[in-house]
Amino acid sequence: MKKFWENRYFRFGLTLFLTGVAILIFAQITLNFGNFRIGLKKLMRIISPFIYGFVMAYLLTPIYNYVVRKIYHGSKGKFKSSASAFKFAKVIASILSVLIILGFVFGLIILIVPQVVESATTISQNMPARLEQLNGTINSFLAGLNNHELAEQLTILTDNAQQYLIDWVRETLIPGVGNYMQALTSRVIVTLRTVMNLVIGIIVCVYFLNGKEQFKAQFRKVVRSFNSQKLSDEVFLFANYTNKTFGNFINGKIIDSFIIGILCFILMSIFRMPYPILISIIIGITNIIPFFGPFIGAIPSAFIILLVSPLKALYFLILIIVLQQFDGNILGPRILGSTTGLSSFWVMFAIIVGGGLFGFAGMLLGVPIFAVLYFYIGRAIRRRLKNRGLPENTDDYIDFNSYDINRKDVL
Repeated sequence: MKKFWENRYFRFGLTLFLTGVAILIFAQITLNFGNFRIGLKKLMRIISPFIYGFVMAYLLTPIYNYVVRKIYHGSKGKFKSSASAFKFAKVIASILSVLIILGFVFGLIILIVPQVVESATTISQNMPARLEQLNGTINSFLAGLNNHELAEQLTILTDNAQQYLIDWVRETLIPGVGNYMQALTSRVIVTLRTVMNLVIGIIVCVYFLNGKEQFKAQFRKVVRSFNSQKLSDEVFLFANYTNKTFGNFINGKIIDSFIIGILCFILMSIFRMPYPILISIIIGITNIIPFFGPFIGAIPSAFIILLVSPLKALYFLILIIVLQQFDGNILGPRILGSTTGLSSFWVMFAIIVGGGLFGFAGMLLGVPIFAVLYFYIGRAIRRRLKNRGLPENTDDYIDFNSYDINRKDVL
């Protein structure tokens, strides 16, 4: 005799009930999205040590696996059992992973932070004099014009722009920088909470690295216990595809952005441009964002250089354009390949929507998330077309005859 939860009518009713609950939850989130974001931020703040640990473990997994494989195969004959050799390899890989994390953190603090602080201090001290020098250069240029009416109009326009810039710096930028630095100092650098979150995150990272096979087995066990073999295989396929898409995209973008930051520093040093370390960091970090990243980093960087030399600011913009073309056409495709399978339009769509909803994290993760959704939506559509005996290729649905000038039924 079948148990009542195996009855198809019960399963159908449960499906309807869960669907209704999901619709109600989605409606509540949509209608109260502001409160939902606040609650989500609070939850993220609480579980932030686990998020830090998971992110670090996810990024270090390729290195960890490589070290475990090498040490395990190299020391397998030197231990009484293969299990002992495997444990030894995991211990060495864990120690190396922690050293990489600590090296990155302390390297950032010792090598980069002082340079960034020095550059920011120099910019704030020299800004009034640089603005005055820039204004004198513009006035000299306007004085040399033969068309006095044009020169007068340009002078008025320049004065208005300069006054707007001064007001913006005094009323918005300086207070904003002060507030930001205060928040950065009180909440990120010197707070015990942040330090503890980082320490706990490193510990969690080690647990994730050493227990990922166990976590994976537990996940498979839970999924298999509630679903049929076919549905379970679909869930495992989805998890593997998502992991592959996210891993290839994030690791690839980090490597790509690191190389672009190094190249930017080298080229700025060769051409003797100001603040090479500060600006290279800005360019490298913002380059993680696909499509818009180079432009997001180039605008404030060009403004910083403009305060020192307008001509070098122009050279810097040309340099960024060259770097962007090199990254977009040569370096990026070589590193990332076709990890997302998205066209440029859908990449831009994912970045704008993700950034509008979740800020920087949404701009970064919006592309791989949308890539997974795009893949499975396309897969479902292709299945339905195949079942109906219809062509699956998109090109088969393009109506080239719509450009026929003799047709009257086309807008």
